[in-house]
Amino acid sequence: MASDLADILAADSWFGGLPAEQRDGLQARARAHDLRDGVHIYRIGDPPNGLHVVVEGQVRLVSYPAAGQELVNMIVKPGRWFGELSVIDGKERPHDAITAGAVRLLTVPMAALAELTAAMPDLWRGLALLNCAHHRLGMREAGRVRALPALARLAAFLAGGASSAPDRPLRATQDDLARIVGVSRQHMNGLLRLLADRGLISTGYGGVTIGDRAELLALADREELG
Repeated sequence: MASDLADILAADSWFGGLPAEQRDGLQARARAHDLRDGVHIYRIGDPPNGLHVVVEGQVRLVSYPAAGQELVNMIVKPGRWFGELSVIDGKERPHDAITAGAVRLLTVPMAALAELTAAMPDLWRGLALLNCAHHRLGMREAGRVRALPALARLAAFLAGGASSAPDRPLRATQDDLARIVGVSRQHMNGLLRLLADRGLISTGYGGVTIGDRAELLALADREELG
């Protein structure tokens, strides 16, 4: 497992670009956690609890732009690090980090990071570069999503924002969804009917319940490709 872990970590461009001393320091101080599906690694408003890297599985970084709405800001895959923003500024977490399926995670605690940055001040620049990479990725993704057809934007939003509990609706009105996707309420009504007719969602007073997340994502990909 040690050699596999080294390969997973080295494949990440950010971690691989750090000086060997910093890479060794982070890896030596990282603590392993095996987590089940739906576990909060941290929640919005929590104090920083360290720097994290996914070894197996995926982690969703989720924010809530309006009451009852979930917006997935990023899907963190194996080898990718996250949580650096609150490590840098020491302020509360800006989103939830939630496991998607079983996850193996490494965490470098705050005390260990304080020790490392005291001994290697250039590590602060490395953390800032990680945050810059995530910011650029977010801007590219936002631009890509805005360029998609309305049906693809809606399918991607519903699939990404769906709760891990299949019977729990996404609480969003048609007006909310229309604003998020950037279409009129009438257009949104038609898009929701289309998805419901295909059996991908159901709608009701409680919001939108996802019937087939995988097919929603596939639909978004097909629409993107035209």
